[in-house]
Amino acid sequence: MNHVATLSAYVEALNTHSWEHIAPHVAEDAVFIFTEGTFIGHAAAKASFEKTFALIQSEQFSLHDIAWTVVTDEVAVCRYEFRWDGLISGQPASGGGRGTSILRKVHDRWLIAHEHLGPSARK
Repeated sequence: MNHVATLSAYVEALNTHSWEHIAPHVAEDAVFIFTEGTFIGHAAAKASFEKTFALIQSEQFSLHDIAWTVVTDEVAVCRYEFRWDGLISGQPASGGGRGTSILRKVHDRWLIAHEHLGPSARK
């Protein structure tokens, strides 16, 4: 699987809301930077993801306008717009912003090594 297919499979796994499906796409030492903090490694990432999944029921997450800015044999970097929608306390909710992901090849497999999600760019 190449870096593009790996990112797609990762997003598909996110939409299962199951860390067991997400974890195989994530490097053990991955760093996630979200509005609520920085999470390093599988245990911290799992806790953060599961907190979000408990807060936003039926969440659907998607990436748009993906631009690969660096691609080598070992590292791939992209930026994108992200969107989500779901239910919070039974009420429809949605949001989005911009993000950056770094994928790293580990034992011939591309894995998410870093993800930073933030607000949309101001115009």
